[in-house]
Amino acid sequence: MRGCATRVILLALVLLASLLAPSTIAAGGRAVTPDFGSGPDEGDVIGGSFTIVAVNTTDVDALLLELWDGSAWASIVNLSSSPWIHNWDTTGVVDGDYRLRMEGFDSGASLGTSQSGNFTVDNTDPANLQFAVLSPDLGGGSSISDRAWFDIPSTGVLSFTWNATDAHLSHAALTGVPGPGTPSNDGPGFFAYRWDWTTGSFPAQGTWTAQLKVFDTASNSATAVVYIGIDTVGPDVGTPTLSVGSGWTDATSLAFSGLNIGASDNGGCGIDHYEVRDSTDSTWTDIGSTGGGSTALQEGVRTIEFRAVDLLGNAGSATAATISVDQTNPVAGGWVLPELVTSLSGGVTVSVQASDDRSGIDAANTTLYYGFDANGIGDQPDVTNAWIQFGTGLTASLPSSIVWSTKQGQYLSLRAVLKDNASNSAISPVQHFIVLPSLDLSWESASVDRLVVRAGSSGVVNITSVLISNEPWTGSPSVSLQTAPADRDSTVNWTTMETRTLSSGSLVDLKETLIWSVTILTAGELDIRIVIDSDDAIAEKDEGNNEVYVVAQGAEPGMVGVVPGFMPDMLTVILAGLFVSIWMSRKRRVTLQTN
Repeated sequence: MRGCATRVILLALVLLASLLAPSTIAAGGRAVTPDFGSGPDEGDVIGGSFTIVAVNTTDVDALLLELWDGSAWASIVNLSSSPWIHNWDTTGVVDGDYRLRMEGFDSGASLGTSQSGNFTVDNTDPANLQFAVLSPDLGGGSSISDRAWFDIPSTGVLSFTWNATDAHLSHAALTGVPGPGTPSNDGPGFFAYRWDWTTGSFPAQGTWTAQLKVFDTASNSATAVVYIGIDTVGPDVGTPTLSVGSGWTDATSLAFSGLNIGASDNGGCGIDHYEVRDSTDSTWTDIGSTGGGSTALQEGVRTIEFRAVDLLGNAGSATAATISVDQTNPVAGGWVLPELVTSLSGGVTVSVQASDDRSGIDAANTTLYYGFDANGIGDQPDVTNAWIQFGTGLTASLPSSIVWSTKQGQYLSLRAVLKDNASNSAISPVQHFIVLPSLDLSWESASVDRLVVRAGSSGVVNITSVLISNEPWTGSPSVSLQTAPADRDSTVNWTTMETRTLSSGSLVDLKETLIWSVTILTAGELDIRIVIDSDDAIAEKDEGNNEVYVVAQGAEPGMVGVVPGFMPDMLTVILAGLFVSIWMSRKRRVTLQTN
């Protein structure tokens, strides 16, 4: 490969020189004979594809390349145009010694011939490769199933040996070994036929396919591999199947199996056997390679540990099962559910809150019940006259068959029978939740176009109000506009100035804009309110947002007529400024005369 790189660099330099050099004409005006610019040189060994470059080709319009095999010249190629370059496939001739000849022509006239040095064609790969890794702790490395395993630290050493035969042996390269980095080539020149490879930071676990690649001078190569691995990490153990479960129990012994299911050495050398112990013991018990066995249980909270050991003796991390006893009933909390309204449909999801400080809630055996009650009092729902089971666990959905539109004013009653993982049980206190109407009408906004007007028949204030619904509604709400003096006492009632009944379907799009006009006949501040459903004929979820308030004021006829806001015009400001300036100037003159 090094020789090939040298030839590539030389070729580039020759091409550059041929492009930059001026035409070369010999003394007397004779054309120059073309010559070899890229070899091969005397004693070279080449193979594969070899690039032949001609130089001194200024007058050349044809070029003949020939090969001498020791007995005769044979034509390789006849080039008829620039560039005067030919990629010669040396595999077309047998390995041996050769010489090249180049003859240039100008309009059919020979410009002379040039010959290369004697060289050797070698297209035969190195043979009889031998490659091995020394002193594995397990296996030999000849195959994946016979991988050579090492239990060595990160600072360890891996030793490889090799050999090969070739008439023109160049060097050997070793790749595919634990990193970081790669060993230096063995050769050219001196051959150690060995690598003692260390990096100081070998991985704790991994597999590699170490590859030996031997090259000859012509860049022919041959490859051999050895399969190696490093394993200093213990295997993972499977999750055991326990005879009494891993939770709370009163058992005196524990049978287990399945330690081998899901167990893995994670690409390491493989699992040899499994071990078990009580966490209070200092020694482990070998239970063989089947992954099953039994051990005694002592009273109290016990932690039983399991682990796997690999073929190199590395023990993995333990997995543990805790066995305990629980005799306390679970404790019920409250319920979590959405707001109950008549527009609900489908199954409504509810959750019961519960806790158990020891074994925990057994959700699979916890049952939930519901009913409907007329007044939300008592432990027995009086509308359904019975508790109806609707699910298990801490969360479930009420039956989708419940028609919520018929439940307005009733109470949803809920109860749970709780169980923990030690089979203790408790019944939660009954809780009741009222079903509200789903409809809610309210005001999005209300505004007046003028805050102050002249009191009298011309003192008209326009009010824009926006009525909204929280859901599409086809009903016809009644809306009233009422007024009252702002300085009224408790004996003064609101006066209804106008009542409108909206057309059916006006709130299907959730919004309706209403414009009102109020004439302020007397001076003073006037409170104005607009009320939805003042007779409470419509059942709503929230009756507290049915009113909206604005304020307007009637001014005495001699005052400013319309006051949306106050801002003097520019002329007034200028005149006021001139007046102040003149007054200040006169005052200053008077002061000076006095002094």
